Amino acid sequence: MPLFPNPLEAAAFRLSVVPPMLADYFGVLGFHALIAGARLGIFDALAAHPQTAAHLSATLDLDPRGTAALMRALAGLGYVRERRGRYRLTRPSRAWLVTGAPACLTEGLEFWARNAATYWTDLATTVRDGKPAVPFYTATEADPELSRSFQAWTAALARHQAPAAAAAIPVPRGAERVLDLGGGHAVYSLTLLARHPGLSATVLDLPQALASAEAHPRITLRAGSFLDDDLGAGYDVVLMFNILHGLTDAEAALLLTRVCTALRPGGVVVIGDQFRGPAPGRASRTLMDLLDLNYLIAISGRIRAFSEVRELLVAAGFSRPRHRRPLRSPAAELAIATKRA
Repeated sequence: MPLFPNPLEAAAFRLSVVPPMLADYFGVLGFHALIAGARLGIFDALAAHPQTAAHLSATLDLDPRGTAALMRALAGLGYVRERRGRYRLTRPSRAWLVTGAPACLTEGLEFWARNAATYWTDLATTVRDGKPAVPFYTATEADPELSRSFQAWTAALARHQAPAAAAAIPVPRGAERVLDLGGGHAVYSLTLLARHPGLSATVLDLPQALASAEAHPRITLRAGSFLDDDLGAGYDVVLMFNILHGLTDAEAALLLTRVCTALRPGGVVVIGDQFRGPAPGRASRTLMDLLDLNYLIAISGRIRAFSEVRELLVAAGFSRPRHRRPLRSPAAELAIATKRA
């Protein structure tokens, strides 16, 4: 978690008494401390009860000195708390880092580690050339472990966000069929179907993405490419979560036109993504800018403003584009539009 300097420490950074880039460097070190804690099973070991560093080193077969040093660092970063020599999980760690928790991100941390240690080191090359050295999805096709970790990360995030997103989707009266483009893990479809028992869904994605999907009697998994393969017709709702930021304007325009054709009159398209716009503060704005860079590095992608998305929707034949920000889904805003009758 980010370190929050006290006023004296903050002043030292602002006045350059201390090189301010040290905070960024030590942030990278803190990230690797988190990865190590997850890989070594420390968060799962602390889930049942607090333990000393010595007990953790014994039960997990770790070096005592290394364990003590790592636990001090994790305590400073806010992932654990120390009291009388015993460490316990903080609330965020219990929510996000314990295996079996609904929003556990531990499996996805391997994707984060690979992304930070591999793709971001080529940032200068990507900025110079305007494209990634190795496109991310090309890498996942050749690396099953990377693909599995990426799907685990996106599924964990979706489980956290999907209930609020599903509640905000205006499913038409009498709707029966949903098409989930790039839905891989199928979490958004599963959540929407749980709210609407009359719906069934088809999830269209690449084979390695569909491998992480949970079987469901009302969900059909269809391997293929939503850019190249026929989408079908007669759908009432089309879901497009975390797709748009990876498409060029030409690809987005063509896909939305095909989606409009696949929908029944009065059907709705739901785009879940991030949209550039006013931010509540510097941290939120910078996180969005870094995410935009991340999309460039990985897939030559970018974050669009909602006004750009609205223009694409209207040009594709949709009406009433509207912007929704579900409170419990901060990383996935919604653009919703209706096919003209």
